[in-house]
Amino acid sequence: MQSSINRDGFLPPDPDELIEEGELPFADAASDQADNSLTALQREVRLLSVRIGVLREDAEAALKAKATSIDANAHVQLGDYPWLKLAAATSAAFITARILRSLPFGALLAGSTSHFAETRRR
Repeated sequence: MQSSINRDGFLPPDPDELIEEGELPFADAASDQADNSLTALQREVRLLSVRIGVLREDAEAALKAKATSIDANAHVQLGDYPWLKLAAATSAAFITARILRSLPFGALLAGSTSHFAETRRR
């Protein structure tokens, strides 16, 4: 027998005795409530997965629409082959930077200082 007293002042029955008699140590109402709670949780999980699916589809549609908009805008600004023109401009900038790096700016600067000094005197 358990030594704890329930709130009504009676000793609770021993769970082993209840099982021997064929009764469960908990009430059927608690079992039904647990089943209802489990069913409600499963329903919520299904609803959340559907909502996540809808959000995923909306995000994909938004990304596709944005990509289409960017592509159309590039065609308007750069003509029929916008990516080829953009690649050509990038290549030209790269080659120009390489050429400018190889120039002897020290000598150019020394030669230009005399020109600036003469221009300043006038």
